[in-house]
Amino acid sequence: MNYVITGKNFTSPLFDKYKNKKNYAVLTEEILAQSNIEFANTDKIYAPDETSVPIILSKINNKKRKDQLEHIKNKFLWRQSLCDTYPHFSFQSVNLDTLESLVLSENKKYILKPQKGFFGVGVREITKDSDLIQIKKDLIAEIEKNSSTFSKEVFTANDFILEEYISGKEYTFDLFYNEQGKPIITNFCHHPESKIKEYFHLLYYTNKQIYDNYSKQIIDIFTEFNKKLGITNLPIHAEFRETNGKLLPIEWNIPRFGGFGVADLPYYGYKINPFDYFFESKEPDWNEIFKKHGNNFYGWVLCYNGLGVDLQKNKPDREKLKKELGGLLHFYELDYHKNPVFGIAYVEKKNKKELNELLNIDFKDYFNPINP
Repeated sequence: MNYVITGKNFTSPLFDKYKNKKNYAVLTEEILAQSNIEFANTDKIYAPDETSVPIILSKINNKKRKDQLEHIKNKFLWRQSLCDTYPHFSFQSVNLDTLESLVLSENKKYILKPQKGFFGVGVREITKDSDLIQIKKDLIAEIEKNSSTFSKEVFTANDFILEEYISGKEYTFDLFYNEQGKPIITNFCHHPESKIKEYFHLLYYTNKQIYDNYSKQIIDIFTEFNKKLGITNLPIHAEFRETNGKLLPIEWNIPRFGGFGVADLPYYGYKINPFDYFFESKEPDWNEIFKKHGNNFYGWVLCYNGLGVDLQKNKPDREKLKKELGGLLHFYELDYHKNPVFGIAYVEKKNKKELNELLNIDFKDYFNPINP
């Protein structure tokens, strides 16, 4: 059976096609929680929202399957599973109770985060000069605030991982392990920095060069990772940073591709539906796809509510934005009162210069006073 479990945030309209299709079920996480569904190893599950993960895990009774997923959800186990690929990467398990006794190296930056967690809760960047006693107090307060939201299966309150800070350009990859455990790439993006740091996720883009540069490396990483685990039928959104041509993993998320519509980018750019490839266990023929689309750049643009804009007195001018973005392929309109953004745009650009101009956008310019 093929399942789509929708959550509390953005849900792609591309899932609508599965609602009345044989051997498919599209359920909200609330309906799943109330159901007597038990997921089998052969079931394919896609959940675009992190909020659905604890409910999905509670419906998996097979210990082997749970252990496989645990090796990705638990950041310490995940790092251990990557040791053969990254033997020199430094990380250690840390207990919050003894955080203040950590011995840190001079002139080195670290990331501290829960071994299992969500939405950046409990994540800190630290150095030898950091006040670990104060950080511990802050973390305890932050965890207590969020403890009612997450179960112990998906959030660890005391068990943390300390790892070396990873610098470099950020890349993301969507892929899945198919029915034979082979990794299949469905999306590949660069995430450049926007001019205004508050618009952090403004742009993700894909093009042929990213695939040419990194696809073999990604396949090798995920093939090696799966040699001992034997994972099948699992979508993954993977974040990396690149330095001197080498990709270092930041985080992997399951069971999904890129969130908030990033997963839809191949559909509007390359005219392929990545969800079909996962559910049908197919592999995109990227050489044929690039023959049709060349080296064009396809971008996902997150349209933020402008900094400092009073949303009670102003509303977004979506038509102005659509016109000025240029090369618009599609636009998802979102409720700006319920979201920190008012839309998601998909664009096509012929060269890097046109693409980089998007990084200069100030969304304050796309809000107008509401007529009295």
